[in-house]
This record gives sequence, C-alpha cells and structure tokens, in this order.
Amino acid sequence: MFVLIGSLTGLFFLFNTGQLASEKTKLVNAADAVAYSAAVMHARALNFDAYSNRALMANEVIVAQLVSLSSWAQYAQTHVQNVPLQFPECTDPRLAVVDGLINFDPAYAAMCFLLTIPADPAVVAVQQLGAIVPQVAQMTVSAVELNKTAIQGAESLLHAPLYFTQMRASLMQDVADRNYQNDGSVIVYPNAVAGVTGLTDDWDGFVTKYKDGDRVRLGEAAAKAAAANDFVNSRKWTSEAVLPINSGLCFGKNNAVERRGGTDLIGLDEWKSEDTESFWSWHRHGFLFGRCRKDESPIASAEQRAFPSGLEGDASNATLGGSPATNPYAHSLASSTEWTNYHGLPAFYDLSPARLASPDDPRLTFAVKLVRTAANMRTSSGASSIAASPRLNKFADGSAGGVMSAVSTGEVYFERPWFNNGNNSYTTALTEYLVTQNQTVAGSTPQMRELGSLFNPYWRVRLADNKAADIQAQQGLQGVVMR
Repeated sequence: MFVLIGSLTGLFFLFNTGQLASEKTKLVNAADAVAYSAAVMHARALNFDAYSNRALMANEVIVAQLVSLSSWAQYAQTHVQNVPLQFPECTDPRLAVVDGLINFDPAYAAMCFLLTIPADPAVVAVQQLGAIVPQVAQMTVSAVELNKTAIQGAESLLHAPLYFTQMRASLMQDVADRNYQNDGSVIVYPNAVAGVTGLTDDWDGFVTKYKDGDRVRLGEAAAKAAAANDFVNSRKWTSEAVLPINSGLCFGKNNAVERRGGTDLIGLDEWKSEDTESFWSWHRHGFLFGRCRKDESPIASAEQRAFPSGLEGDASNATLGGSPATNPYAHSLASSTEWTNYHGLPAFYDLSPARLASPDDPRLTFAVKLVRTAANMRTSSGASSIAASPRLNKFADGSAGGVMSAVSTGEVYFERPWFNNGNNSYTTALTEYLVTQNQTVAGSTPQMRELGSLFNPYWRVRLADNKAADIQAQQGLQGVVMR
C-alpha cells in the first residue's frame, strides 16, 4: 500500500511537471509569435513611410518637370517670334548661310531661315504649344497637389496618437488567441499598457514628423532627384560661328548664340525655371587703347515659378542652369509666369533627429508579455480533468501567484539585402545618394554601409534577447520568467 501510494504521488508530480513544461514551451512560442508578428507590423509601417516619402518626392519631381516644360514652351514661343527680328538677314537663304558662318553654325542658320516662314507648320505648332502647355501643366500641378494631400493623410492616420498602438495591441491579442484556440485564454500585455510600464517600446520616439523649416532633408532629396533629369537640371547649348569675325580690330574672335536654362528649388516652397537665349558678338570698345569684349543681344527669355500664394522665395542666388550668369541681360528681361496652386514641399515622417544623428544602426525594439492563469493551464489544479475530482486533485502545480508568464522582444532593423554583396557597380552608383560611414570588418578594407532612414523601404524584423529591465518590469506581475 505504501509503495502504491508513493507511486501515485510520483505520478501526480510527473503529470504536473509534464503539463507545466508543455505550457512553458507553448507560452514561449506564442510570445515569440506575437512579438515577431508585431515586429512585422512595425516594419511594414516604416516601409509604408518610406514608400510614401518616395511618392511625395516623385510628385515634387513631377512639379519640377512641369515648371521646366512650361518655361521651355514659353521660351520657344518667344524665340520663334523674335529670331526674324534679331536676324532679318535670315529671310534670304543665301544671307542666312553667310551669316551662319560668321555669327553661328550652319544648323542654327537653317533654323533661323525656317522661322522666318510664318506659315511653316513647325512655327505654328510652337506658337500654339507655347500657349497651351503652361495651362495644361498648371492643371496637372493641381492634380499632383491632390495626390500629395492623400499621401500625407495616410501617413498622418498611421501616426495619429494611439492609433498604431491600438492596432498593434489588437494584432498581438489576435495572434495569441489563435495560438491558444480551443485551449483556454491568454492575456497579452503590449507596451505602454497600464500595469506593465517599463517594458521596452521605442515606437513613439522612433519616428518624427518634419514640417515647416524642418523639411530640408526632403528638399535636398527632391532637388537631387529632379536634377537627375538633364532637361530639368541644365538646358545648355551653344551655337558658335564657324569663322572668326576678323573685323573691327578683333581678330580670331567667334560670335555665338548662347542658350541656357534650368530649374531650381528655391527654399522649401518654390520651384523656379528659366530659359534664355542671347546673341554674343565681339566688338572693340575704344579705338586705340580699348579692348575687345562680347556684347549681349537678347533673343528670347521666359520664366516659370510655382509657389504658394504669399510665400514667394528669394531666387537671387538661384543658378537656373547658368542662365543668369551667362545671359544676364536676357535674364533681366525674362517675363515671369506664376502658379500659386502649388503648396510647397509637404510635411513628412522620418527617423527622429537623434536616430539620424547617431552613427549606430537605428533599431526599433519593443517587448511583449503573455500571461497564462493557472485556471487555464492543463494541470491537476487547472483545466485538466483531474481538477474536477476533489479526491484526486490534492497537489498544486506551484505556479507563482497562480500565473505563468513569458516575455519576448521584437526588433526592427534596416538592411538593404544586396548591399555590399560584391555588386560593386551597384554600390558605386548608390554612393552619392546614401548616408554612409566607414566600417572595417575583420581587418578588411573599409566598406560602405548604408544607414537606415525612411526614404528606403528596407526595414526587416527579427527576435532579440530580452533586456534585464524588461525582465524586471514583467516580474511586477507574479509569474515565472520563461524567456
């Protein structure tokens, strides 16, 4: 009898031990699943911000292109009107050829002659486009602004107070419930929930909204992206005479027609484009002691600006593809067309200033706690069939405070999958667009490393070790630390 009683006692202890071990494993796995799922949600939110910022930047590039196109169309319109007046000899093809050798190259001479034919289809088309393109471009800017507003609205909703944390808490509980489907309930304590303060949660301080004067980062990126298009960046062309003039005591000097144009971002709220063309001829100023210098005769000019009403920027230092410096007289005569339906650079979300300034890789970490009460555990004093028999249920499972708990930490980090993988040509092409720092790996040569930002959607997830502070915080609720 004594042996039988001892065996039964050992059996009860073995049963409870096995059930506790099973509960422990399942709770840890469920906590990891919850943390990883929530980390995926964080990564998708950050990648959504990155795609949104890229979309906002693309819309700014579209505005820059529209401003450039409008300026160019108006310049072309004034060009076809003014060339016959500037070069009346172009009406005679023979004089045009001779003039082309002395003042500019033959190609410009041929174009000059064609522009003196009022009924020429090309002349008529250029004049019509000069009137239509600016109007269509301005209407397109209005559509671009609506698109930017929609993107900003989606970003603002994602970062609305408590919106993301509430969605995250709902996701965590749903994942935990699915892991314990038909097996009792489990309580999820996400970050920033009353009663579990102290658990790591970097979400609130990880991302910041940049607006007003803090939009410099987006402005620099948009300006670089727009400048990648040669038509937007610099519309440069020179038609130099084939023969030097060799007259007026200015020997060996060649006359030329200079065309310059470009588009710049002025401050943070204005795109400005300008196109000018001037004829530069050499003359000696002063017969005996004078010197030869070029004189400018403006041929055509146009200017297009897009800015919010009342926020016109100071464009005195704008390069505009070299137009003000190369053709200053034509620049001063440029007739400006203004669009006020453009709202300037939009506000956007990026990593906080502290994260951007840190030389370390930005990582977003957070901890989650799962609690399983003894009543839901399949032990002799919990949800097992033994618990229903007072005679058999004589042994407690020993859970501290009647609960079992597990803590798991998720981490979101930035890493371009194929960066520094031997694709040197791709790495080289990215260098000037990336914020990088030198990194020496195992004594190897320094390599370039891309730091995280919300302009590239390469945020990834993994589980991380729990911090001591998180363990201590979760011990505030009685339970057994399982991970």
